Amino acid sequence: MPETNSFVGGVNPSVKLFLHLLCMILLVFSRDPWTTLVLLAVPVIITLTLAKIPLKTFIVRVSPFLVLFLSTTWVLAAYGKGETVWWEWAWIRITAEGLQNGLNIGLRMMAFVCYGFLFTATTDVTKLVMSLMQQCKVSPKFAYALLAGFRFLPLFKEEYAQIKAAHRVRGVARVPGLRGKIQGVMRYTIPLLAQGIRKAERVAVALEARGFDGTLNRTFYHQMTVGRRDALYLALLVVTNLAVLLLL
Repeated sequence: MPETNSFVGGVNPSVKLFLHLLCMILLVFSRDPWTTLVLLAVPVIITLTLAKIPLKTFIVRVSPFLVLFLSTTWVLAAYGKGETVWWEWAWIRITAEGLQNGLNIGLRMMAFVCYGFLFTATTDVTKLVMSLMQQCKVSPKFAYALLAGFRFLPLFKEEYAQIKAAHRVRGVARVPGLRGKIQGVMRYTIPLLAQGIRKAERVAVALEARGFDGTLNRTFYHQMTVGRRDALYLALLVVTNLAVLLLL
């Protein structure tokens, strides 16, 4: 469950989404690894303090993306353009300029990941949809369909386990190796796709029957507002990121 009782969890989801996207855009203007590293520290510090996310949880969720960081840094360092050669062997040619560019791009990707994790870990899906309708004027026809889609995602894991159990009961043997994995993907994908289509059809009929067709001016049981907390979060992110970019 998202951590919504923290300072960041109480920020309006639409405001939070806009600010995180803005910070990601500002990251593009960072031209050296040190500046990007400081900009990366901003979402990390906010996640561990203002969002109240435990350090262990943060490391577990973000650590898989370290592979992307290392691979990006290595490729750009070993095969990127540069004049100052540090080490060369066969077709591998590590240059100072390539390493700097690789670190900059890799750290930028990690910052994107941290902002994305911070948003998903502190945002309730229902409040996000309500905010999109009230602050961003998204049509309820699409917003409630999006909410229903989010709610169905956890169910696919259960259905996947049921399909695997049914195949075992029927004695469907799994071929070992790569061929078996490919066959397994095909065997499970078609039933899951068919089940998803059936669920989408039922949701569409239910939404239309309840008047969610975009023709009515709907009221909301939960009013999403923009207040002082949102202004403080905006000032914190914008001022911090601009100060880093201008001073470093």
